[in-house]
Amino acid sequence: MVTVTSAASTQPTVFPLMQCGSGTGNTVTLGCFATGFTPSSLTYAWTKNGAALTNSIQYPPVQKGNLYTGISQIQVPKQDWDQRQTFQCAVTHAAGNPPAVSFQKPVLRVVSPNITLHPVWYGELGTSPVRLICTLSDFFPETLSVNWQQDNQPFNIQPIQRKLQVLERQEKIFGLTSEIEPNMTEWEAGSAFICKATHNNNDFTKMISICQIYTCTPPSIHIEIPSFMTVMMATSNVMATCSVHTVFNAKVTWQMDGRLPPSNKVRQIRNETHLIGTLTVSSREWKQLRLIKCKAEHRCLSSAEKSIHLSEPAATAPSVEIRRSLPELLKGNSAVLECDVTQLSSSDLYITFQADSDNISKELYVDLPETPGLHSITRRVTIPSNYWTNDTSFTCTVNQGFTRKFTSNSTGSFFVDPSVELLLVPSDVSGPQRLLCSGWGFNPQIKWFSESTQRPSSSSDISMDADGRVAVTSELKIPQKEWKTGKVFICEVSDKSLNKQVRQNISLCSACSSIPPSITVEIPSFKTVMSTSQVQATCLVRTAFDAKVTWLMDGRVSPSKTDRPDSNTTHIFSNVSVSSSQWKQLKHITCRAEHACFSLAEKTISVAEPAATAPSVEIRRSLPELLKGNSAVLECDVTQLSSSDLYVTFQANSVDISEKQYVDLHEASGVHSITRRFTVPQTHWKKDTRFTCTVNQGFSTNFVSNSTGNIFVDPSVELLLVPSDVSGLQRLLCSGWGFNPQIKWFSESTQRPSSSSDISMDADGRVAVTSELKIPQKEWKTGKVFICEVSDKSLNKQVRQNISVCSACSSIPPSITVEIPSFKTVMSTSQVQATCLVLTAFDAKVTWLMDGRVSPSKTDRPDSNTTHIFSNVSVSSSQWKQLKHITCRAEHACFSLAEKTISVAEPAATAPSVEIRRSLPELLKGNSAVLECDVTQLSSSDLYVTFQANSVDISEKQYVDLHEASGVHSITKRFTVPQTHWKKDTRFTCTVNQGFSTNFVSNSTGNIFVDPSVELLLVPSDVPGLQRLLCSGWGFNPQIKWFSESTQRPSSSSDISMDADGRVAVTSELKIPQKEWKTGKVFICEVSDKSLNKQVRQNISLCSVTPASSQIVSVYVEGPPLHQLQNEGQVTVTCLLVGPSLNDFSITWKVGGKEYSPGFHTGPPVSHSNGTETLRSSLNVSAEDWHAYKQVSCEGKHQCSSQGFEGHISKSRDLYPPTVKIMQPTASELSASDVLTLTCLVSGFFPSNVIVYWEENGQTLPSTHYTNSPAWKYTGGSTYSMSSRLNTSKSEDTESTYTCVVKHESSPTPFESTIEDVFAEVTYSKPSATLLQGSREIVCLVSGFSPARINITWLLDDSQDQLDYNTSEPHRGPKGKFSVQSHLSLTGVNWLPGSVLICRVTHANTTLSLNITKTDNLEHCDFFDDNTEAVVNQDMDVESWYMAFTFLLFFLIATIYGVIATIIKTK
Repeated sequence: MVTVTSAASTQPTVFPLMQCGSGTGNTVTLGCFATGFTPSSLTYAWTKNGAALTNSIQYPPVQKGNLYTGISQIQVPKQDWDQRQTFQCAVTHAAGNPPAVSFQKPVLRVVSPNITLHPVWYGELGTSPVRLICTLSDFFPETLSVNWQQDNQPFNIQPIQRKLQVLERQEKIFGLTSEIEPNMTEWEAGSAFICKATHNNNDFTKMISICQIYTCTPPSIHIEIPSFMTVMMATSNVMATCSVHTVFNAKVTWQMDGRLPPSNKVRQIRNETHLIGTLTVSSREWKQLRLIKCKAEHRCLSSAEKSIHLSEPAATAPSVEIRRSLPELLKGNSAVLECDVTQLSSSDLYITFQADSDNISKELYVDLPETPGLHSITRRVTIPSNYWTNDTSFTCTVNQGFTRKFTSNSTGSFFVDPSVELLLVPSDVSGPQRLLCSGWGFNPQIKWFSESTQRPSSSSDISMDADGRVAVTSELKIPQKEWKTGKVFICEVSDKSLNKQVRQNISLCSACSSIPPSITVEIPSFKTVMSTSQVQATCLVRTAFDAKVTWLMDGRVSPSKTDRPDSNTTHIFSNVSVSSSQWKQLKHITCRAEHACFSLAEKTISVAEPAATAPSVEIRRSLPELLKGNSAVLECDVTQLSSSDLYVTFQANSVDISEKQYVDLHEASGVHSITRRFTVPQTHWKKDTRFTCTVNQGFSTNFVSNSTGNIFVDPSVELLLVPSDVSGLQRLLCSGWGFNPQIKWFSESTQRPSSSSDISMDADGRVAVTSELKIPQKEWKTGKVFICEVSDKSLNKQVRQNISVCSACSSIPPSITVEIPSFKTVMSTSQVQATCLVLTAFDAKVTWLMDGRVSPSKTDRPDSNTTHIFSNVSVSSSQWKQLKHITCRAEHACFSLAEKTISVAEPAATAPSVEIRRSLPELLKGNSAVLECDVTQLSSSDLYVTFQANSVDISEKQYVDLHEASGVHSITKRFTVPQTHWKKDTRFTCTVNQGFSTNFVSNSTGNIFVDPSVELLLVPSDVPGLQRLLCSGWGFNPQIKWFSESTQRPSSSSDISMDADGRVAVTSELKIPQKEWKTGKVFICEVSDKSLNKQVRQNISLCSVTPASSQIVSVYVEGPPLHQLQNEGQVTVTCLLVGPSLNDFSITWKVGGKEYSPGFHTGPPVSHSNGTETLRSSLNVSAEDWHAYKQVSCEGKHQCSSQGFEGHISKSRDLYPPTVKIMQPTASELSASDVLTLTCLVSGFFPSNVIVYWEENGQTLPSTHYTNSPAWKYTGGSTYSMSSRLNTSKSEDTESTYTCVVKHESSPTPFESTIEDVFAEVTYSKPSATLLQGSREIVCLVSGFSPARINITWLLDDSQDQLDYNTSEPHRGPKGKFSVQSHLSLTGVNWLPGSVLICRVTHANTTLSLNITKTDNLEHCDFFDDNTEAVVNQDMDVESWYMAFTFLLFFLIATIYGVIATIIKTK
């Protein structure tokens, strides 16, 4: 049966199907999947590389809906599949054939693992067990195996492994961790653990050991030895301690003077950061030791040791002095000795004091710091009282080190009895009488007495002599009236220490009995005697007594008139009058004073003229007066004058023209000098007039000066040309002479101001003036005539003289300079030029001559400036080379011909020495192919140098212009060889081409471009514990590297040199610990030449080393403490470095970007339990820099690293003051226990540096009473906050007031918050109550009670019925007491007239009842609504309305305060 359908045909869609995984057996199954087709009939055809396959299986189609699905399967050889042969499936269908699908084995994706290996501690670092975790990440496919090794040997511990699968960028990758826990002993000993992973037949390894975890720099070793005092006072043993700062469990050993101590003398322990070794020896043995050494050894470290020299240094003899202590005496300690020791070297010592060689003190030990230079110390001791004797002397001894001692001088005896001396001090006649008392002894003290009454001293003083004895002085001032009464005054000097005293007295009579009075006689002056008819003499007698005064003239009692003597408090004075004619006849006059208390006293004055020596008298004209405008003033100088009065007169041609000028000479030994001036009247201004001056001495003698000569002369003039700088101004000098000459300058009838002038005066009185005029060169060369006029206005006379450039310069030849082209210019150009510069004031003609003939070459027209004429001539370079000399000639009618000749021809050149070599300095800079040409013995001639490779020039000409100087020269030129000439068969030379024709060639370098070679030797080691390897390399530019197990090793030392043939030799030494050397490791020396890209190796069996790890450190910088911010000098900035090991770190400070070297201190590293160290450094920065907001930076840098780590700080420009608030404690906090913590909240401040402390009743509390938190900043905030907590005790608190005080740099005054009577609200306080009545309610107000718990009830006539009332919560007032109010609503209360409402208050053991009774007549009722008074009956005092309203006001304030405090506290 045939079924015909008209449904449309649909073409199939074909998909390939492949077997998952690699499969098993020898075949792989492939499938061809066709879907979505109709009708159901289709065929499959399989091919391999185009060839048909027939072993396929085709399954019947399966219908789903109107469409069919079919599949065909084929098995192909696995070998063909693995070889990635191409298979194809083609489908044939009636609706159309879809594209064939291809099959080919996909390429396997392989991703190698990333391997890391690191240690993990699950407890304290360095103390808890370590686990090693090997992580292999991001690999594919999944198959991977992990093996562990210890020191390259199999490891038998089973690891813990964890696998991880992730999908990254739609591709699957795998991860794995393998974890082991090694033996801690083997780990700490430095064993190496290796994680080895195998993936896709490739191995991946990582190695780790404790040596890689920590720095392997030598450990820090610190030795502490017993102090000098400990050794000296020890009776048996002393101990030294060695602290080794290392994370490794190293072995610590000791050596004493090179010997190992017995094992029972040493001990070793360990803490978290250090190994500590101790050494115990006897004190006797310690004193004999010279050197002690502590040594630390470990597999990860090179050996480290520390030595301490114990032997005493060579001590210089110190200076030792003993003296009694004056400062201690002034404090009341009279018997204290001081021992001053100077010039002390750095050695420990002790000091003892002796009395007559017996020790009287303990040993006073002094530990001097170990610093360069000398020291000074002072020690004191109090003398025991049993040594307070007259015959005792004292010394002190310095015992330095264990053997040396130095003794001071002896004090001598200073325990002596007191002594006294009383003196009368000369006093002012009108002032009090002064007495001076002096006392000496051990500890003298002075008292004054008068008539058994002690008198206070006016002043006193105390001093101490070098022998230790004390001297005291005291002054007593007595009124003259009391003094003259004759009272006796006593000075008592006592010594309480020795219980001794001594006295001495004085009075007016005893003081003045032998003192004669002082007499002064005043006689009339010389001028008075010469100009008056009657004169008077006066006598003044200074005495305390009423003496009789008598006058004697020439030995006879005066018959002349004598005034009655008068007196004042200090003097008696008397006058006598005589005629001037009689006075001139007197020889002497005497004033005599007589009194019973003293012997006769008199004073005689000589009146007669003394024998006068002839004085020196000179007359001259006065230059100072002339400068003031007084031209005719004469000076009379008189010298060698004896003490006698005189007068001076002036004469013109021997006739007096002046009045008498009197001079009163004072009475003194020696001779005198005087000067007198006189202005000559114009009537005597004549040429033939001469002047003298006369000295009239005493009453009869005169002396005449020399004559002045003629001073009134006509003026004269002289005008000169001054040599001037060629580019400056022309100077003219005019000189004039005469009586009063003055100079003026003129040019073309115009007066010119002078540049400078001077004036002087000759001995004959004639005046000389000079004046200088400076003229611009341009004006000077115009030929202007300049006139100097000398005039004398006093005599109305003048004279002139003129000058010009022609008259001044006619005979001066010009200066000529010739400049010729350089040697390089001649050699490198075809045309050259010479220049001539002629320095002249005239327009001269310039001509060029070549070898004596006028030049036919091109000559530029001469040009000129203000000082020069310049001309150029051009010739060809070939013509120039033939010249011998060239001449520039200048001609002008005003001067003779001038010329300048320059030699051009080459000088006779001597053969120089020319050597070529390779440059070692350039090689060290990295320029490996630089040649140097050294030329010596060069004569002064220009030259150039060239370099050749195999005789062919390879460089440009290097020109050298030698300066013209005597002797020979040396030069060096360098050239870098181009790489095109870096060949083994190339040799190099350099050539010196001197002058225009001569050249000299150097030797050849030989072959320098050779391959590197190497030689590796084992060197006998001279250092215990180290093996030395020496590697030598030769070649063009050899460099040495050391390797061990593929790791490059740094050399211990290296050297480089260069042979004469230019080949380089390098050597390098590697030092290896013997223990590592003996493991048999292989060490490789590689000599490479990067320039030639060649290398060569040689190996030897060596030990491995641990490469140094780079160091990283954290840096924190802290600003100055708050208390320093007010300093004007310096403030301190602190830097803190934090890292694992800081011994090798240095700190550099910068202020304002500039390095700051002085003024900072860096302490030693400090170790911490977490395995880190800190290093602190402090820098003193000037307050001026800090307040100028300069940035202060601190950089920490490891000595092996080029990278530094920096922190910085500067003063903040934005200051925010803090808000301070003490939080009010709650009632539960106050009642919880006896101890209460008060919290002070400080907020909103910036910067963070604050000082917070507490005060109790105005007194600062110790810091142990409170705790301050660190400053914190809220997230997103810009200011800081902190808190301080103060513990107070209820049992110890007595209503104290506590204040939280905060200091911050934003204000010079502190910020404060105060709380009073903290425990008031939990301390019992009896309540007080008040009733207030309104129209609709009654209020019961209760206040002033504590604690807060209280009960209020309302009763009507004592019934127990509850009334409708409302009681508020107790409210705390500012002083800790509480208040409460209870409201009773009268609505609904059957309150009848006569009924009583009761408010009952119960608090602790106190009950209050407040009653109010309703009256019949309401007009007598009082309502608080109307401000009237209520009638209240209670069992306590009735309070006024004022109290009620005050209470309400306080209640409102307290409520607001409580709300605010609650808000602040909850924040």
